[in-house]
Amino acid sequence: MIHHNFQFKEATDKERSLYLFLGEALCAVQILEDALSHSMVIKKKDPHQKEEAIELLKKQQRYTFGKGINIAKKESLLPKSLENKLLKILDERNWLIHESVIGDKENFKSNSYFKNIINRSKTLSDNAKALQISIELDLIEYCKNKGKDMSMVKNEMKKNLR
Repeated sequence: MIHHNFQFKEATDKERSLYLFLGEALCAVQILEDALSHSMVIKKKDPHQKEEAIELLKKQQRYTFGKGINIAKKESLLPKSLENKLLKILDERNWLIHESVIGDKENFKSNSYFKNIINRSKTLSDNAKALQISIELDLIEYCKNKGKDMSMVKNEMKKNLR
């Protein structure tokens, strides 16, 4: 391994703030992706197929978000309105992962650059969290329709929401 004696400049408060909002958006999107994976597996497997469900979940979690959405759409695992919202957030998720920091390198130090990315990241976080709840509520409804009492789950959800 080659070692260099480079000293990197410490991040400014503005940069740390940017990293905070980007990190929050990344976490919210990952949690949303995981909620989608769990929902799809629960809807595909019967409760007595636990081992198969665990294996399917592992496989499902390796898929890209776009592939997961396409599978859910193809297999009609979600309501159309939820599919459409997921497709809309997919573009923002892809922006976050592939373009958010490098998409406008010329203006990296400008206030408008920071403001735009922070606002877009906040919006993405909020939308991802709302969609996660929508997926969970859809799953609760699915389980209720299968004869399961979901009142404890709903009550737990209400306690954990801010």
